[in-house]
Amino acid sequence: MKPLSSEKILAEEIGILDNNSEWLGIPKAHLMECAGYSFTNEIMNRYKLKSNNKVAIFCGTGNNGGDGFVIARHLSSFRIKSLVVLGGTPDKIRTSEANLNWNIISKNLDYNVKIMTIGDSSELNEVREFIKKEKDFNIIIDGLLGTGIKGKIREPISSAIDAINALKAEESERFSVISIDVPSGLDPNTGKVSDKAIKSDLVITFHRNKKGMKKNTKFIKDIVVTSIGIPEEANLFVGKGDVIPTLKSRKLNTHKGQYGKIFVIGGSKNYSGAPTYSSLTGISFGIDLVITHAPEVVGDVIRSYSPNLIVRTSPGEWLNKKAFDEMVELIEWADTILIGPGLGLQKETEMLLVQLINKIKDEKKSLVLDADALKLVKDHLDLIKGLPVILTPHEGELKIMTGIVLPSHDKIEERGKVIQNLAQKLNVTILVKGSYDYISDGEFLKINRTGCPEMSIGGTGDILAGLCACMLALKNDSLHAACSAAFLNGYIGEYCKKVIGPRFTAMDMINSINKAILELAKHF
Repeated sequence: MKPLSSEKILAEEIGILDNNSEWLGIPKAHLMECAGYSFTNEIMNRYKLKSNNKVAIFCGTGNNGGDGFVIARHLSSFRIKSLVVLGGTPDKIRTSEANLNWNIISKNLDYNVKIMTIGDSSELNEVREFIKKEKDFNIIIDGLLGTGIKGKIREPISSAIDAINALKAEESERFSVISIDVPSGLDPNTGKVSDKAIKSDLVITFHRNKKGMKKNTKFIKDIVVTSIGIPEEANLFVGKGDVIPTLKSRKLNTHKGQYGKIFVIGGSKNYSGAPTYSSLTGISFGIDLVITHAPEVVGDVIRSYSPNLIVRTSPGEWLNKKAFDEMVELIEWADTILIGPGLGLQKETEMLLVQLINKIKDEKKSLVLDADALKLVKDHLDLIKGLPVILTPHEGELKIMTGIVLPSHDKIEERGKVIQNLAQKLNVTILVKGSYDYISDGEFLKINRTGCPEMSIGGTGDILAGLCACMLALKNDSLHAACSAAFLNGYIGEYCKKVIGPRFTAMDMINSINKAILELAKHF
């Protein structure tokens, strides 16, 4: 199984892993503590620091600066004095973890830790002269900016970068410049510098090296990777870190349709609830527009659930090729198409499904195949290869679709390998729902553990399919869409159990979507 973070990862993935670790019960303050401790041990061993050495630590007001505050404390435990230069005012420190460690060093560690703040660039001259005059300073630590740098760098950080680079240029034999996680000003994903950046002798980066960082370049001579205690479980199991980036906000000047358009195709003479649940999920989630197409025989039943539903129908008890021409227009209109809830298994419906998939492929639209559509597509798997599609089978549907019998849900290695290999073979994203949801795009494997036994009722799978469509309609890629949808579906079930009790329905879950997400947001 290949984890979501490979040997080199994007900066955004570190953010996901930080938040997933917190979801597992590991406070971010613990990760910051581990980062500072690992960094300190690395420089102590590498540079053979003694008690007569002094270290200058340039800190920003974000978490990179927070790491710097921790480093100052750990250096003090080795009887090494440090100068902490804060690029900004203490009231601008942005996170509770950084504030915690700032308060420790600023209020209590005034013997081994000296603090200077730079509210504007003019105060940097005093800092530079102080460091140059004190000959025991030979290490400069860069903790000014982290991984989220974009565009032109603002003051006083811009001048602080200039000051560090100037000190190194003036006395290259005396000073070693070491960056925390990434050289300030360098984009860790691309290695590019849009304005200016620290020229680092060494970058001590955390958990994994970042995709754009290479040693022996203009801005990086060497790189060391150290652990900060992010467990493999944060990588394997879906957590809040996977959800946060997918819940995209509306822009100030947004108009109807920009926050997603979903086309739901399903229903038959025996099933009106399934496509309704999926459609209502999109509406309750907040997707701008959802249109449902069903056979005429159940059209009015579906409409009766809510005035928010927009329902198109075609004659008959099952959908067939006669509906195709009208559906073409809606495929072109939609961002994402969901096919399958309550669809039925008629041969004429199977022929329609083939036409629809071909059209969706031509239009390059994202797709969710659920329920009966998974059974109908079993003889046409070549059609879906390589599409931006999420398949949402349970074990039985997977067996019908592929003939594969899965190992038990708790045999993670064995079950995960089978699902990952199938996803790789089909080049699609597969979400196998169950007590554990297994999700793979063929390259990565994730497992979702939210949910409760009380969700083993009719309609919860239709809600999951609807949530998958929502996440795709918001322009998330298939893997992250499936992970977020699985997590939210389970979390909403847990919320209903807590608020309503153990006997809740699919409609209870749909009506609780907004409240459950607001509850979840308290953990963000």
